[in-house]
Amino acid sequence: MGSAHAGGTGTAPVPAVAEERGTPTPSRERSVLAAFTELHSRDPHRELFVLVDERGHDTERLTVDALAGRAEQVRALLAAAGTRAGDRVLLLHLPSLDFVVAFLGALAAGAVPVPVAPPAPSGPAAGVRAVAAIAAACDARAVLTHAPYAALWDGADPGAWPDLPWLRQDGPAAPVAPQPQPLRWHTPDDLDEPAFLQFTSGSTGSPKGVVVSHRNIHHELDALAADLGLGDDTVAVSWVPHFHDLGLVSFLLNTLVGNAGRTYVISPLSFLARPAVWFDVLSRVRGTHTSAPNFAYDLMVRRTTEEQRAAWDLSAVRVLGSSGEMVQAGTVERFFTAFAGTGVAPEAFRPGYGLAEHTLSVSMGTGGPIALDRDQLERHRVEPAADGAARPPAVFYGSGWVTKPGAVVRIVDPATRVPCAADGIGEIWVDSATKARGYWGLDEQSAATFGAVTADGDPRPYLRTGDLGFLHDGELFVTGRLKDLVIVRGHNYSPQDIEDSVRGAHPRIRGGGVAAFSVPPTGDAASGERLILLVETTGPEPDEATVAEIRHAARRRVRDDHGIACHDVLVGTGLVLKTTSGKVRRSACRAAFLAGEIGSRAGAAG
Repeated sequence: MGSAHAGGTGTAPVPAVAEERGTPTPSRERSVLAAFTELHSRDPHRELFVLVDERGHDTERLTVDALAGRAEQVRALLAAAGTRAGDRVLLLHLPSLDFVVAFLGALAAGAVPVPVAPPAPSGPAAGVRAVAAIAAACDARAVLTHAPYAALWDGADPGAWPDLPWLRQDGPAAPVAPQPQPLRWHTPDDLDEPAFLQFTSGSTGSPKGVVVSHRNIHHELDALAADLGLGDDTVAVSWVPHFHDLGLVSFLLNTLVGNAGRTYVISPLSFLARPAVWFDVLSRVRGTHTSAPNFAYDLMVRRTTEEQRAAWDLSAVRVLGSSGEMVQAGTVERFFTAFAGTGVAPEAFRPGYGLAEHTLSVSMGTGGPIALDRDQLERHRVEPAADGAARPPAVFYGSGWVTKPGAVVRIVDPATRVPCAADGIGEIWVDSATKARGYWGLDEQSAATFGAVTADGDPRPYLRTGDLGFLHDGELFVTGRLKDLVIVRGHNYSPQDIEDSVRGAHPRIRGGGVAAFSVPPTGDAASGERLILLVETTGPEPDEATVAEIRHAARRRVRDDHGIACHDVLVGTGLVLKTTSGKVRRSACRAAFLAGEIGSRAGAAG
């Protein structure tokens, strides 16, 4: 892989480094259990969560005291099953308030909750294998689930489920007595003990469980409360998966500890089936905070009508977050153009960058997009595009500033570990109080990923994020994944940049259904890496003439914008593999292509 840094000439280059911008007053360090116990003692009748169905109607509510009572039942269930402090317990739940209960109950028992994606019974094999792999990786001692999910599997072939006790918690219909004050629950002896394991949703390799400590969570929730302006008047609306860091930490845990006033929970399946339900609820409840990956905003433009938008009042929204995947400037422009009549303010848009290995967030906010010279970009340098340039600029959207006290972000050459110059692109390295403890049971990999040291004598142990980016006026810009970098004839290209070009090449191309990746050469190695495009279509199945038209338009756009040729352009439906949170799994797409598993019409080489 080519180096991804910018070298300097003449005088020594200024290194690319960012430290926290502003220092919010930190609160007393405490665990989630301690914070919830305090909330229970002062405001037991406070309503925390509301579950919303696919029609946008409220179906279940959960107050502080009701949550405490149901979590106590889970604690007792785990204790009766012989669960001891520190045991890992898989949480296997459909989107529901039962998951919140299970997570808190596991903490109350001293167990380490491990949220996992629930496999769908309609096509469960891969999902069940993933759960079994996670169970083995963390040496889980039990599976905690609820009746709605267990009922889906009644009479089904158990397949390769892990051989563990399955514990089924009671649902909301079971009456619970008011809980005594204070709550007599497990208290961690050390805030650096594991609070939960967040298994990454990567596309290849063995599952890796990120060890998030009680101290990590405290500092993350503190930072989010300050960055997002959370308070008792916060009304959050979330459909993002409960088993991922964004949904779990940003929404559920912030509400659980009392930072946010109330959170309305929608199933991601409801959102994907009818995206309008998201803003139906946001408008109805006068929601103030919400967040989703970039693809969701594209989906809202494509799958809502002018009549629906006219009926929504989004003027109460203070934070419209975008995280989980790179923000596309075109998406932002299309969204605010389409939703101008709803009252949503452009200044509410709050992108952020983060990852599970850093508990959640690294930076937040935005100064907007920046247009860069493509020729310089391919030389790993950051230079604003000049007016009238021969090639269209590469546009990247800012991911905000570092705000956590004591946090440092550096841009580093991933091969040499030499910090990049101020105008260089390299791997994003970060260190702060929310840097996780490592990967469960993977000491060598943890040391390499969480304890990286730069070559300039900086003694800090940094987290290597695996993401590429640069700093501009102190703001972090993310350009892509290091492992996804497309390298053609020695030049580095961002797959996201290529995909963004292709999205607008033809009206039948589905905005969220484009993947670009490179594969090894065949035969003559001198031919170099080959660029492959997967392009999904909207509407009915296209005929051969339309497929040829789409292929030609995609090839022409990539050649015009990037100066490179596509080896193959595959056009069809269901081609692009994604994580459960909607991120394109380029490595998995690449593997499927090389294995001949992607069935569609393939363009001719060249």
